[in-house]
Parts: sequence; C-alpha cells; structure tokens
Amino acid sequence: MRPSRWPTLVALVVLAGLVGWLVADQAYGDLATLPAAAPFTALVIAVFEAGLARVVWRKVRGIGAGRPMHPLQVARAAALAKASSATGALLLGFYGGYFLWVVRRTEIRAAAHDAWVSGWSAVACLGLLAAALLLEKACRTPSRRDEMQP
Repeated sequence: MRPSRWPTLVALVVLAGLVGWLVADQAYGDLATLPAAAPFTALVIAVFEAGLARVVWRKVRGIGAGRPMHPLQVARAAALAKASSATGALLLGFYGGYFLWVVRRTEIRAAAHDAWVSGWSAVACLGLLAAALLLEKACRTPSRRDEMQP
C-alpha cells in the first residue's frame, strides 16, 4: 500500500468542494438542515486516530513497556489511516463548499445554522485528515536514521 499523496488529497478536497457548492446551489431548499452532531462525529474519530497514532508510533519503535504490535494490527491501522485520509479530504471539501455557498445567504433563516454546522464540520474534517496522515506516518517502519536517534 502506498502512502497518501498530497496532490491526490488536494484534488479530492477541490472536487468535493465543487460538489458541495453545487448541491447547495441547486437543492438547498429541498434539503434538511444539517445535523448539529456532524462536527462532533468527525472530531471523535480524529481524536481516536490521533491517540491510535501515538500508540502505534511507540509500539512500532519499541518505546515503552509492553509487547510490540503484531504486523497485522499495524497493517489494519494503516488501512484505517488511508481510508480516513480520503474520507477526511472528501468531507472537508464537501462541507467547505457547502459552507461557502450558505454563509452568504443571510436572507434564509436556516442558513445560519447550516453555516455553523458546515463550518465546524469542515474544521473537524481537517482534524480528521491530519490525524489520519499522522497515523499513516506512525505505521511506517522506522529507517536506520530514526533508530539511531534517542
């Protein structure tokens, strides 16, 4: 499995942002308001993955007490990180595009709520993307230079 590449993630953010903006532009009146729990869900997953990244980083490098991680556990964590980075990029773009459309619509009553939810969801998805990339990096086998450092 190859590591996530920045150009791919940026392309996902831009394309999903365009879709989010177009969905809001074409169908905003027919859509339900965004659920207020949306940013919290992404934030919980981001915190979990950041914590997992710390554990994996220490276990892969043999830091601290306890048994090292089984290689299959590290591979599963890497697969989770890869999927989460793509998902985080897509959701960041979608919520960002939605936010850019709805934040300027002051004449619509529900727009203030949707702007708040989509804005904070985009921030939480940025955190998810960062945590996923951190977990992905933690899953890599340390190089000789990394092993020599204290």
